[in-house]
Amino acid sequence: MSLENEIPKEIIQPIKRWNYLLFIFIFFQIIGWYLALYHIGADTDQGNVYRIIFVHVPVAWCAFFWVFLSAFFAILTLLNPQKSEIFDRSSHTAIELGTLFSVLMLITGSVWGKPTWGVWWDWDPRLTSSLVMFLICCGYLVLRHFTPDIRTRRNIAAIVSILSAVNVPIVYYSVNLWRSVHQPQTFVEKAKNVSSDISIVLLFNFAAMFLLSIAIYKIRRQSISAKETLEYVRGEQ
Repeated sequence: MSLENEIPKEIIQPIKRWNYLLFIFIFFQIIGWYLALYHIGADTDQGNVYRIIFVHVPVAWCAFFWVFLSAFFAILTLLNPQKSEIFDRSSHTAIELGTLFSVLMLITGSVWGKPTWGVWWDWDPRLTSSLVMFLICCGYLVLRHFTPDIRTRRNIAAIVSILSAVNVPIVYYSVNLWRSVHQPQTFVEKAKNVSSDISIVLLFNFAAMFLLSIAIYKIRRQSISAKETLEYVRGEQ
């Protein structure tokens, strides 16, 4: 018997529905990248290198959002033991997305840093705090994998998730708190950093990336639910 036949239809059908929407959101993301490559002109200082901002900034914002959302569900997990299973699954899924976008943020930042700073990596406060956030997310996933007791796993994972979210404002405000080679926040210093057309395309790319991440979240959330349900059923047999 295949795995799909073992999983109830109420779990499989939502996954398939979001699979279809995933292609739509990918299409919007392709449009965003097209606008970033061909609609916007080159920067006077960085030339075409700066175009990676249309990937780097959206993935960074998505990383912040999903890490924060994971912590929100983690708090609900600790405060509401009766529904801890539901909230824990949502927190788990969200921090997986946070981990994914955190590593993309580090990679795209390094790619951007090489031609502008001359090095792939610098122990700049923004980069260092971003790396710490990513490592905490990785620690969350490791602890979940190696903690067999369900209740203990949920509580420890929730605490680590909250710790990862505490680091998000440190990452964001690090360029203001410490001396940094990283540019200031894009929209706080809007008049100095970006023009209106760049802002519009940047926001469009973020919206497309965010919708894409929601589709991935929904698919992964149902997948985790199906996996845990199947493991529970097999354990009862």
